[in-house]
Amino acid sequence: MKVNRRGPSAALAAWVVLVALLLSCGSQGLPGDTPDARALAAAELGVNGANENIPPLVQALRRDQEIVQIQAATSLGRIGTVEAVAALREFIDADSRLVRQAVAQALRDVDPSAYPEAAEVLVEMGHKTLPKGPDKDPDLLVRAAVVTSLAVVQQPVGVEYLVDRLEKDADEGIRNAAVQTLGRLGDPRAVEVLIDVYHNDNEKNRSWAIEALGEIGDERGRKVILEALEDFDPVCRGKAAWALMQMDGEKAIPLLTERLAIEEDDMPAVVMAHALALLGRKDAV
Repeated sequence: MKVNRRGPSAALAAWVVLVALLLSCGSQGLPGDTPDARALAAAELGVNGANENIPPLVQALRRDQEIVQIQAATSLGRIGTVEAVAALREFIDADSRLVRQAVAQALRDVDPSAYPEAAEVLVEMGHKTLPKGPDKDPDLLVRAAVVTSLAVVQQPVGVEYLVDRLEKDADEGIRNAAVQTLGRLGDPRAVEVLIDVYHNDNEKNRSWAIEALGEIGDERGRKVILEALEDFDPVCRGKAAWALMQMDGEKAIPLLTERLAIEEDDMPAVVMAHALALLGRKDAV
């Protein structure tokens, strides 16, 4: 049997190219006569854990053109270390909104070991992107990137900011990302705002609020979950059934059985039957 020996040689060749690229950077930043060429050079430096690649990327973010800056931020995210997070933090006030957006997006790509540091930078960045007044929201897309990145890194330090955005943000997408993330974090600090979302937000966010309350499992959410079992929205009813299963386990069987018997919509009926099956009622499927 032939053994393929090209892999190690190819890897070695790649490292030789990378070392040559780093040496060519010198103190002048990334090599290349055009922004596109320098952006390509920046992309080549996005190697996981390669802290030695950080300096030329930082130089590019400080003084190169926007297309290069965006790629440099992306590559810092791919390096993914705590040191790369610190480098990204330097540019949370960059002049270009697109660069700031790229910084926020890069912070979701870091290694999980750097998630706590990334979350702290995202929260700091998020407070800088709040609306300036009615119809004055120049950093909406940056803020959206911050919230969706917090959804990836999922750190407790982001809870207060996410609660604030869920309460006050006019953008439905931001509220939706916030409500889903708060459920995944499972932090009881979010319970009251989730209850308010169920009572006052749109259908999409109301149903996600019920799911989040089930994931958190705080007793304050029980009344709302029971209320949602009879909601006009079938999605809310389905999510309420699942939330009740999460909170009560086998104790939820009688009520779920009762609700399944009178449920007329397919979606919640399927969820209820599946929940009952997981709880041991195989005849419910």
